[in-house]
Amino acid sequence: MRRTCRNIGGALLAGVLLAFIVHTSIARASSGNSNWPQWRGPEGQGISSDKGVPTAWSATNNIKWKTEISGRGHSSPIIWGKHIFLTSSIEGPVVPGAKAVTHMIGGKEFKHPEWAGADRNQTLKVVCLDGDSGKILWVRTAYDGTVFDHRHRRNTYASPTPITDGRLVYAYFGSEGLYAYDFKGNLAWKVSLGGIPTLGMGAGTSPVLYENLLILQCDQHLGEASFIVALDKKTGKEVWRVARKVQSSWTTPVILRHAGRTEMVTSGNEWIISYDPTTGKEFWRCKGLQSHAIHTPMIGHGMVIISS
Repeated sequence: MRRTCRNIGGALLAGVLLAFIVHTSIARASSGNSNWPQWRGPEGQGISSDKGVPTAWSATNNIKWKTEISGRGHSSPIIWGKHIFLTSSIEGPVVPGAKAVTHMIGGKEFKHPEWAGADRNQTLKVVCLDGDSGKILWVRTAYDGTVFDHRHRRNTYASPTPITDGRLVYAYFGSEGLYAYDFKGNLAWKVSLGGIPTLGMGAGTSPVLYENLLILQCDQHLGEASFIVALDKKTGKEVWRVARKVQSSWTTPVILRHAGRTEMVTSGNEWIISYDPTTGKEFWRCKGLQSHAIHTPMIGHGMVIISS
């Protein structure tokens, strides 16, 4: 494994496996241990503090209920109290004339043999279930129509995981928009961030919450138009936006506290960048992963670890 190390403000970072060895703590996304409000749980690390949970399953063992969900989705379910939220995409018929944005690399059109989906109607849904019974409480169609870009045939148009603050649930569908619903399924607001081409692979990054802000990492194509943006979580209005010359990525930022300040660390091909989540101000950067910026940064044992 190739590694390059660099000290930045007392931080040690290493090539494909990067870690800064400092005292860190995670900025919690929610209160209450039983909630699982976002991608990879309360701290974005895939760790639960709940005790006595089952560790083995079968078709009948440790199954409380089963509920059939229409469509496909690679997003994870999230939980707040007795509510479970997830997203799904339903692929419809071919739409004559429908096609994705053209991808150009080095002055030549780029095509991938595994592209799919852009020639068909796509219905993108947000689903709420009762956690005790599995009963579907409501289903909302966030988007219905043709899409901006292809997806990889193994991907779906419902891959980003939603997030909730206990009042609203936020569902992101890449170029097809960001939608906020209350717990009864009423649409609070919706926002389009424009077309976000990801080399025809589909969306993957999930939103994160910090105080009154909903933040999205929107890396696209070869990085010319990439940005990270913060919206007011109550209204959807843009609070700040920062351009970043980083190629398409499918990773989700992580928020942490270090040396008395809160940071948001983002992974990427060209750069690993830390921002102030309140303003978008850059704190530091170091050499990126060079390819496949997919995994969410991990935090533990005084380190932030970023891998390809």
